[in-house]
Amino acid sequence: MADFGVLFDLDGLLVDSERVQQLSFNKVLADHGVHLDDEAFSRLVGISTRRNFIALKEQIGFAESVDSIVERKNKAYLELVPHEMRPMPGALALVQSLKTLSIPMAVASSSFRVDVVAPLRAVGLLEYFPRIVAGDEVEHTKPAPDLYLAAAKQVGVHASSCVALEDTQSGLRSAIAAGVPCLVVPNRYTRNHDFAGNSAQVSSLEEVTPEFLRGLLM
Repeated sequence: MADFGVLFDLDGLLVDSERVQQLSFNKVLADHGVHLDDEAFSRLVGISTRRNFIALKEQIGFAESVDSIVERKNKAYLELVPHEMRPMPGALALVQSLKTLSIPMAVASSSFRVDVVAPLRAVGLLEYFPRIVAGDEVEHTKPAPDLYLAAAKQVGVHASSCVALEDTQSGLRSAIAAGVPCLVVPNRYTRNHDFAGNSAQVSSLEEVTPEFLRGLLM
């Protein structure tokens, strides 16, 4: 058994999906005369699509049902993924380094499995992650601990001997609740989140090595 495991968030951490999500939100909201700039969209990051559209419907008052606009947004997102998705800086190199060292890895994402697999495939990372725990496979998503507890179980390493990599406050709270030390890597949408309680914080995955991650457990 490996002496530690690495558990990755997906959106905004491994892949630049928040940018693509913003494009898909704006594509469907354009029908209602609404456009979300970076500042407005940043307030939605880390919250489920349905919860966001419930709140937006209350704020904006558009007539379309939440079910309808969520379905249209999800379709728009998956159509954009193959053409617009990019890996976050340093993601490919870090994952490849961990794979070379046979360090077990998993993705723990609140997104549904279809929205996890498609971005990983688009950026060439899917082959590195046979272990995925998605939001439609647990009872409670982040900030509850379910995803990280399930991911630690999949890699076969006790939660306290894993390191989580997160970009949102909600994800950090999930890792802490699961007893998983957490490295925070904010992006342009989440840099103002409250990251109190993290084990370390860096500005990019380009700063992270397997040795750095192992050191967080010492």
